[in-house]
Amino acid sequence: MIKKAKRKAQSAKRPGLRKISVFLCLIFTLCAMCYTLCAYAEKIETKYFTVSLCEGCSLSSFAEKINATKLFRLDALSGKSSDIRSVIKEGIDSLFLEVCDALDVTLKGYRGSIVVYPDSVEVSKTIYSNSQIIEANLPSLYIPSHNTIYISFKDTTAGMLAHEMAHAAISTYFVTALPSKVQEILAGYSEYSIRKKTGSLPQK
Repeated sequence: MIKKAKRKAQSAKRPGLRKISVFLCLIFTLCAMCYTLCAYAEKIETKYFTVSLCEGCSLSSFAEKINATKLFRLDALSGKSSDIRSVIKEGIDSLFLEVCDALDVTLKGYRGSIVVYPDSVEVSKTIYSNSQIIEANLPSLYIPSHNTIYISFKDTTAGMLAHEMAHAAISTYFVTALPSKVQEILAGYSEYSIRKKTGSLPQK
């Protein structure tokens, strides 16, 4: 009888512990979400993408890194944040259209996301929990299930962003996923065409 009473008392305590565990998990989840949201210093909505830049990622520097003014002949930066945001909007959308043109695909109503982290270490930490993969420090990556391009601000170039945009376009356009090698060839060609246009190919 005493053992049965103890078991009943223990079982009565378990629901309370479960509730506490669930409550703590919710708190940790909300804290993580708040941290992620607070980490984004700038958010820009373009026609095709939502671009989120983390703390320390300068708008003017990002515009220069994607060659917005040079590649698409946009107006020179005046130093005003509103002008810089407009240049980035036009630059991102124009780059995406250039990529789609290189791939000979049309994507009406496409919407994706671009998240710009300070460096490749932060990109890898955000995407992977495996320490061996983190050591790779990937400068950029497109994840189809998120429909999001993750890219390192420090390493950003127009060619690199074009490469990941190509992956996004390929993933969206083709109903049946292409073999990974074929995707890489097409993304590499898109990157090559943008680098050729910007004059960033290695000199022979």
